[in-house]
Amino acid sequence: MKSDRRSRTSYRGTGPGLTRSRVRRSRDRRLRLYVVALALLVGGFAWWMLHGEHMPPPPPMLVSAPAPSPAPADASPATTPAPKPAERTAALAPLNLPADDAPHGSRMEWWYYNGILRADSGDRYAFHVAVFVANGLVKHTVMHVALTDLQTGKHHVGQSRTAGVPSNSIANGFDISQDGWEVKGGGKTGALRADFDGVALALTLDAAVPVVAHRATGSATPGLLDFGASGISYYYSRPRMPAHGRITLAGKTVDVVGDVWFDHQWGDFDVLSLGWNWFALHLADGSDLMLYQLFDDARRPVMTAGTLSDAKGSQPLDASAIELTPVDSWTSPSTRIAYPVAWKIKLPTGTLEVKPLHADSEFDSRQTTANVYWEGPVQVSGSSQGQGFLELSGYDRPQAPAPSGK
Repeated sequence: MKSDRRSRTSYRGTGPGLTRSRVRRSRDRRLRLYVVALALLVGGFAWWMLHGEHMPPPPPMLVSAPAPSPAPADASPATTPAPKPAERTAALAPLNLPADDAPHGSRMEWWYYNGILRADSGDRYAFHVAVFVANGLVKHTVMHVALTDLQTGKHHVGQSRTAGVPSNSIANGFDISQDGWEVKGGGKTGALRADFDGVALALTLDAAVPVVAHRATGSATPGLLDFGASGISYYYSRPRMPAHGRITLAGKTVDVVGDVWFDHQWGDFDVLSLGWNWFALHLADGSDLMLYQLFDDARRPVMTAGTLSDAKGSQPLDASAIELTPVDSWTSPSTRIAYPVAWKIKLPTGTLEVKPLHADSEFDSRQTTANVYWEGPVQVSGSSQGQGFLELSGYDRPQAPAPSGK
């Protein structure tokens, strides 16, 4: 009996059987705690997935990242660059040649030629021919012709005006005939014929270099120039058209050859609101330079631009790369208008000096276009040699006083 009692006591007391029972109970409790903790963890994670985006993130458990330095008081927030404004010229149809050689019916249009021709004897003659078509209350056509004998200095001019457009219709070109004069062109050919002031001019023209479609620096629309409040103009040139033909002076006819500059310009722009200094220069290295400077009634520059071209192509010149400085003037004895006929031109490629070959080159066209301008041949020296033409328009208008700036 004592033995049995001891055995039961041993089962309940500290013997081996009691130890195994405690171990099992302890293991079961740990297992239940682990399950409960796991359930809480899974449930908490699921709740955070559903709602945690509305809560601030928990603080880092180990190392905090350094706070960003405060921006300086004068720092401006980063901004996206403003988009470049669309060009007004982009809304117009692009230049289309040879179709655009033909008349357009715009507010203003002109075809223009100039050149210095030479005879076998070495004698030289300068000329310009222009046809203007204006569409206002009445459409009318004006023709101007000038020829200068550079040996004698004799300057001959002729002009005519008629209502409408005395044009023969041809595909992709123009053929304007008036009072025995004819200006014809299109594509790579052309012809000029005029009898005036006792002289005669007859030339046949070809094109040997690519067309130059003038444009402003940064513009994506070649062949179009934006003159601001004065409007938009289409403008292209054929700077060196080989020409051959005849000139008759004082009953004597001579054969002549030379390179002729051709311009065609048209659009709904106002030629009366601005004046200009315009250069068309053939340089000895084979390149051609067109420059223009527009100015207002107070003779303040409004726009300066140009194009440098050769047989390989053309490059527009930015206003910041051009410096035009008048260095001498000539005053007309008949109109008393003073013209800046000599210039210094600074370009990235060097400095050019432009001087007139014949200073008395005024064209009084008050009977046809109601204005007076200077148009004459010039010699180029300095960083490059050459020759060409200079046109000065707007100097016949009274000079308005410059604003005081107040």
